[in-house]
Amino acid sequence: MRRVLHCLSTVDIGGVETKVLESLIHFATKGSRYEHFLCAFRGGRLEDTMVSALREAGGHCEILGRRSRFDLAFMRSLRQAAERIQPDIIHAYNPGASLWTRVLLGGRLDWRPLVHCGGIRAASEFKWRMLERALLGRTAGFVFNSEATRSIWKRRLPIRCPCKTIYNGVSGSSQSSVDPPPPSPFVLLTVCRMTPIKSIETQFRALAILRDQGQTDVRLIVVGDGPTRAGLEREVDNLGLRDAVRFEGFQSKPEEYHARAHVYLCTSYNETFSQTLAKAMGDKMVCIAGCVGGPSEIIEDGVSGFLLPCTEPVPPSLKRIVPGSVYDAVAKAFRPPLGVDPVVLAAKIAEIRNRYDELGPMRLAAQKRISDRFSLDQYCNAIQAFYDEL
Repeated sequence: MRRVLHCLSTVDIGGVETKVLESLIHFATKGSRYEHFLCAFRGGRLEDTMVSALREAGGHCEILGRRSRFDLAFMRSLRQAAERIQPDIIHAYNPGASLWTRVLLGGRLDWRPLVHCGGIRAASEFKWRMLERALLGRTAGFVFNSEATRSIWKRRLPIRCPCKTIYNGVSGSSQSSVDPPPPSPFVLLTVCRMTPIKSIETQFRALAILRDQGQTDVRLIVVGDGPTRAGLEREVDNLGLRDAVRFEGFQSKPEEYHARAHVYLCTSYNETFSQTLAKAMGDKMVCIAGCVGGPSEIIEDGVSGFLLPCTEPVPPSLKRIVPGSVYDAVAKAFRPPLGVDPVVLAAKIAEIRNRYDELGPMRLAAQKRISDRFSLDQYCNAIQAFYDEL
């Protein structure tokens, strides 16, 4: 049986890490025509949950304990792991994992790694783009998690090796028979890592607008953690929303919150896919997202969710953090990064609340959209087919 070595920078919480571990657990439990090995450079909070589940299912996982950027012991351990496993394909995720696998392992013709592009940092930032140009000769192929990601990479780099867009897959609905929560309070939900690009402040401002309009029973649950959490909590206090916003922190099973909320929100300046949005749709939530990147490919506006126009300029303090351009799949065009207008978001939330009982067909359409186009089975079948091609 041919072997695949999957390389991750870490097994800490994140969309990429969750996707990889879910797919490897799927292969371990349902079978695969390849033998899969996971090599994580560092440990993290998923060790006690998803990594343990992978090992219990018979999957292979090795954590190298990388201590610093140029940890010589880590470099030696990665080479030794590859020599021991003798993979037919090396599948690297994250910019760091794809960099080190190609630098340390890509010198052999039969070990040119396959790079999985779940973000646009390496194609957007000058220093990363120069590194990518230098490493193209050590790259067997590229997998992109959306057409938005693929468009930006191919616009910035002269990629000539095999490329494939394979959408991230999500597991089946966990609450197909669960009724929606009571009409009051009307609960909004967002699940994400708290970073500036997520623009969670937009949701707070929309909530403040709704309160000023008399909708005082609207609540927002924020699941996740990250570097901007303290600042976001201060913003909630400044807006007088402490009783309306609940920060739940990191949760190993955030999908359990889907049954507690009416509407899922995604207001990022850019998302290359959005695993959490797809999971919320798979659990029949009414979803609102900005019309950008992955969400503009996942949601059919007005059918399986709502896409809002992005019109708000990025604050000057964030211009060095967000990418210089993003892709709108509806317009099929590149544009500068822009945010969702809180006024427009508040109006859409109010509209959904007024006609929530009529949106049963949309909730079913969202679930069907995910099962038809973005299921874990489809992802696993497509990635194995690409391995076959390589």
